[in-house]
Amino acid sequence: MPRDIVKKEKRKIAGELRRSQILTTFGCGALVDFPRLSGIMAGIDKWTIQQLPESAKIRERNLEMLLGKDFFYQVSSPDNALSETFMLPAYRFPAWYYCPECHRLDKYNKIAKSISGNNSDYNASLVCNECSDSTKPVKLVPSRFVVACLNGHITEFPYVWWTHRRHGICEKPRLKLEYKGSTGGLDSIVLTCETCKASATMAGCMDKEALAGIRCSREMPWLGFEDKQWYKDPIECLATPRVLQRSANNVYYSVNKSALTIPPWSERLQELLASKDTLFQDIFDEEDEDETVRRLKREFGKHPDYYGNDEKAFIDAAFFRYGKREEEVDEKSLRMNEYRAFCGQDVDDEQFRTESVEVPELVAEFVDQVKLVKKLREVMVLQGFRRILPAEITDEEERRDLGLSNQMFSPISRQPLNWLPAIELFGEGIFIKLNEKKVLEWERANCTRYIDMGKRHERANWIGNEMFDASKPRFVLLHTLSHLLIKQLTAQCGYATASIKEKIYSSIVGEGVEMCGILIYTSATDTDGSLGGLVREGYTDRLSTTFENMLQESTWCSNDPLCIESTSQGYMGLNYSACHACSLLPETSCEAMNCLLDRAAVVGTPDNKNIAFFKRIV
Repeated sequence: MPRDIVKKEKRKIAGELRRSQILTTFGCGALVDFPRLSGIMAGIDKWTIQQLPESAKIRERNLEMLLGKDFFYQVSSPDNALSETFMLPAYRFPAWYYCPECHRLDKYNKIAKSISGNNSDYNASLVCNECSDSTKPVKLVPSRFVVACLNGHITEFPYVWWTHRRHGICEKPRLKLEYKGSTGGLDSIVLTCETCKASATMAGCMDKEALAGIRCSREMPWLGFEDKQWYKDPIECLATPRVLQRSANNVYYSVNKSALTIPPWSERLQELLASKDTLFQDIFDEEDEDETVRRLKREFGKHPDYYGNDEKAFIDAAFFRYGKREEEVDEKSLRMNEYRAFCGQDVDDEQFRTESVEVPELVAEFVDQVKLVKKLREVMVLQGFRRILPAEITDEEERRDLGLSNQMFSPISRQPLNWLPAIELFGEGIFIKLNEKKVLEWERANCTRYIDMGKRHERANWIGNEMFDASKPRFVLLHTLSHLLIKQLTAQCGYATASIKEKIYSSIVGEGVEMCGILIYTSATDTDGSLGGLVREGYTDRLSTTFENMLQESTWCSNDPLCIESTSQGYMGLNYSACHACSLLPETSCEAMNCLLDRAAVVGTPDNKNIAFFKRIV
């Protein structure tokens, strides 16, 4: 897989990252342990995008309209035409290091000297300037602790203040850090000032109120320097600083947005329209819509092969691009458009290819449609990130109590740009549409079962409250069915569970569009996507076996009867009968944070099979 080189100040090479990591684990603002330093990935306004080839640009009209951007950049382009002079900048962070030999603790520029122990291109390790020599270099270790807040700001741990907080800070502090005791806990990390002999352990430093007396620094080091100091957020921060471990998961949660490329909004057709932008602008200057359509038909008639031999798709795409600019695209409309594309006629597009297959007889009463998605393209964009808590807090009173700003997430540039970083993912999948009549019957029979779940969901501060309506049992049914099928498919098709993802198409309140489908798919950054293993499982005979095995396996969990009888499991009790042994998936697979699940919705309980959607065949 192509790798993208990362650099630090003074253009020394620090290490390498995979393309997908730049948008997820190690996006802008994330801390990265490179081979010889700890760094923080710089914001996109520090990228030298003028050195990127044109092929690095990604177009995805839905996401462009949703996010208000002109285009997206993929750091490593599909044709590997990335200029060797382009590198992603990263800054050394944290700046505090300690020596494991003499135990000195200070900023690296005061206790370090740089030596190169090999002939590689990577920058040299920092070694202690007091106890290192040419025969025995002692490498410095970056600070284990950092300070961050819920608004995304991050700074150095205040070692001098922490050591002297009960004694008063001396004029010339000289700190030592030692590990004493056998517990391995924070109380075994001892800080000592050699000047005034003040001493303190790190015990209690990670308590929520440990730094309650210190105001947030507002530092945003991923956005570079200003007046020889880290750039500071111009907005006042009222959040309480928290101590985090440098490599902990809660230091960085990327905020991503993704969409499937579906006709008539495929990238190829949009590029063809864009290549004749002046012509289509003139056509859509017509006040009479009928005349606009006639002119579009004449243009298509001149070049049908050029536009893909599908007049309707061509006209729809033209109106989408030029005739409906005032119409906003949101997540709900994206989801509904995708659902229509899956439920419509089979498509053989360059980036979206579907094939209808016969529904297995075993589940024909419950399933209306099965489609093999032989080719799909997903574009994933990095919008920003969060620290400490992974999801947006929506309750205004709680936001005020926590000192949160008005921003939904931390920015990845000082000022909004007309582009964002993105990656293309190619893959395959299986789309299953349930019988609307059967789902409605099941919902009416179980309308009271999920009232408590709905109330808890209203109180839960996690993104998805609008999209995932827990007051409707159908989402619970679709979501649980998706999880159980994924677990069964991974046992048959050879994919790891974490590599398979889901999309739930459940009716959205107030939209007037009935949806009851699931997409189970896999996608990868490689242009070839996957090798057909998942699609193969969607053919009628194999899918029948999958359903049969899934229903059989789901009737029993190793945690039963506790699991099957539960009506409050997981985060804030947002699961009923669902645990790690039967229904939960890796975070990369689930789009609802492993919440809103109930195995009984699919297979019932030992005492009440009527709860089961598939009760006739369980």
